[in-house]
Amino acid sequence: MTKLSHSYSALKQFDNCPKQYHMQRITKEVKPSFGEAALHGQRVHEELEAALKGEGVSKQVVKYQPLLDAFTSLPGEVFPEQEMTLNDKLEPTGWWDKDAWLRSKIDVLVLNGPDAVVADWKTGKHRPDFFQMELFAIQVFKHHPKVQRVKTSLVWLKDMIMDTEVYTIEEAPALWNKFYTKIHRIEAALEVNTWPAKPSGLCPWCPAKHLCEFARI
Repeated sequence: MTKLSHSYSALKQFDNCPKQYHMQRITKEVKPSFGEAALHGQRVHEELEAALKGEGVSKQVVKYQPLLDAFTSLPGEVFPEQEMTLNDKLEPTGWWDKDAWLRSKIDVLVLNGPDAVVADWKTGKHRPDFFQMELFAIQVFKHHPKVQRVKTSLVWLKDMIMDTEVYTIEEAPALWNKFYTKIHRIEAALEVNTWPAKPSGLCPWCPAKHLCEFARI
């Protein structure tokens, strides 16, 4: 059977359209496409990372200096662009290791004893997704066992607003149950090889639209 690996973007893709997930991540007959908005987001992420590392603030992100200052002034140590990977036993492993099963990339991580702060830069429209925040929290709990509380924020740079939640270690089992529910749906689809299309307003931007009878081209 195909060996699955997971991430927030993969789980979201399956929720949006199982058929697209299958063609891109199982058969790999479709390659991901990156429009100008995605490329812009990548550039902003790279420049914010450089700024947090003290490598200089570019013209594109200088307007976010107060935001950067807010994170770097928090008590604790700041870690930009942290890759967190677990195997299927929920043990930390390497991003490219053969047993990599769940990958998350955290834009900003601040560790201060039992407390952690996580931030994810968003360059698109304000569409809060608390599952992503939950996933970040349980990753931090596994990679940093001393942490008891994780404050997670989605930072919407265009509107300069944040969606923020705080999760405690006591909530972790329920958060893992929610995660496994999503995993089991994908495993069930794989077992019976059923990947229905889910037509939506996203179809015109789908990299598989030329192969899908439901796409609105």
